[in-house]
Amino acid sequence: MLQSQAPLARSPMYFLHLFNQNHTQNELPMRNTHLLLFLFSPILLLPAKTTSAQTPVEGYVFEENNRGYLRQVKVMILELPGNIVRADTFTDAEGRFGMLLPPGDYRAVAKKDIFFENEQIFKVALEKVFLKMEMKRRPGYLFDVTVAEARDNPELVVDAVQGAWIEIFNRTQNRSELVLKNHPNAFFQHTFEQGNHYTILIRKPGFIAKRIEVYVNVAGCILCVDGVASLTPGVTENLTAGNELGTLLANIELDRAKLDKRIQIQNIYYDFDKWDIRPDAAERLDKVVTLMKDNPGLTVELGSHTDSRGNDDYNMTLSGKRAAAAVAYIISEGVDSARITSKGYGESQLVNRCRNDVTCTEEEHQQNRRTELRITGISNDSLEYLRWESLEQIVQREEAEKAQKPIKTTSKSNKKPLPEANNSVPLPEIQPEDQPELIPILSQHDRENLTGSILEYVPRAFFTEFTGYSVEILRTDKPLYAGRDSILQRHLPTYMRREADKKFAYFVGEFTDLSAARDFFKTTALPKFPGARLVEFKKGEKTYIK
Repeated sequence: MLQSQAPLARSPMYFLHLFNQNHTQNELPMRNTHLLLFLFSPILLLPAKTTSAQTPVEGYVFEENNRGYLRQVKVMILELPGNIVRADTFTDAEGRFGMLLPPGDYRAVAKKDIFFENEQIFKVALEKVFLKMEMKRRPGYLFDVTVAEARDNPELVVDAVQGAWIEIFNRTQNRSELVLKNHPNAFFQHTFEQGNHYTILIRKPGFIAKRIEVYVNVAGCILCVDGVASLTPGVTENLTAGNELGTLLANIELDRAKLDKRIQIQNIYYDFDKWDIRPDAAERLDKVVTLMKDNPGLTVELGSHTDSRGNDDYNMTLSGKRAAAAVAYIISEGVDSARITSKGYGESQLVNRCRNDVTCTEEEHQQNRRTELRITGISNDSLEYLRWESLEQIVQREEAEKAQKPIKTTSKSNKKPLPEANNSVPLPEIQPEDQPELIPILSQHDRENLTGSILEYVPRAFFTEFTGYSVEILRTDKPLYAGRDSILQRHLPTYMRREADKKFAYFVGEFTDLSAARDFFKTTALPKFPGARLVEFKKGEKTYIK
């Protein structure tokens, strides 16, 4: 509750104190320095309208309903009737402001982000003027955030995380709203306004970067926060009657990056006995792509696990195919193949009692059907953080990449996603999927042999700025899947890149010398890949060599 204040001191030293306070914070424009000079230079010539009488004008700014004084509020004084600016300052840490004005009629305007403007008309005579300016918050939600280390055990006491790099970007307005580098404490606040989608990114060396999406009255979400386990108080009990205002406490936990740490991915569904990446699975794998790009120093293994129902060998084989397919998709979205591997675990690492011949509920089986990332490598580059992109740069890159991709449509199939293995249906012999439509640079013989023996192999991402020579062996509308498409087995390594026409191109060999490339093309590539073509790259730009 705010209380009325006793009149502030009127001495020149008080106004000198206010001047120094605002000047130190770089908040007082140079036009107001005449106030200080007036106090100590009696012979200073004043503007024509200014008389020798100067009256102190003091005041404070507070949030409506006596919620507290407001600092960093811009207060502008305009002389009437011409609206000539006579003072321009900011409130101090206690919400106060002050200046000297000659007698006359004035308008005070208070401005601060996320608040509605407030203005007052007042008259200056010979007596000191005291202003009380109340400001009303715009519709939105104030997030009061504490950043702490994630705990493996709820009973453990963990430290708050200081020195993090905290950024907030408004995707709706396309602007950066908060950048705190090496933030000295573990707390920060920000107000999210209605009708906006925000992205929060919190990073610190030694921890896994945390990305959070906040939707405020967007697409049917009154307030949706993706990436925070819980909010206090809950959203429903904290909203105003019109769902316009609220204050929420959030604990954001950062996981320490440790070798062998597991990161579970939300359920990825496949059609029965298939390993194709469905549209709904692609949406969840996109989050893995984001995590990998937000954490460039991590190397991981993607593991696919099944429940215990079905044949053990069958489950092991199928989980391997699904893990390889998921990794192929992630690489096709721009993650370096050297940073991610795949492994199928079948039912070898169950997390509960539900082994063979044990009766369990569907919920218990679901715990075992999971996809996990396991950290297998951590960069030892202590200066990596100096090369981090800003969140604004990251968002701009993501939006540019999104604009170049074909729109992902939701699957219209009515097939219900089935578990990795299920004894309620016969276990068919595993057969490779039908191949995607190929551009005719391969012979019919090669097309017929694409369904040969299966080997799990993931093509590597092609070098973005490569200059030199290579051999293009294939172009497809859809990515080939490791463990299914035998053409990927004919030469190691195979490289892949997404081209400007949205097609997937596959290459073998990398050379800086044209004669060496021609020799490889004739003696090695053509016998394995009839219809292959020799290509030249100049900083990633491809041309075919006749």
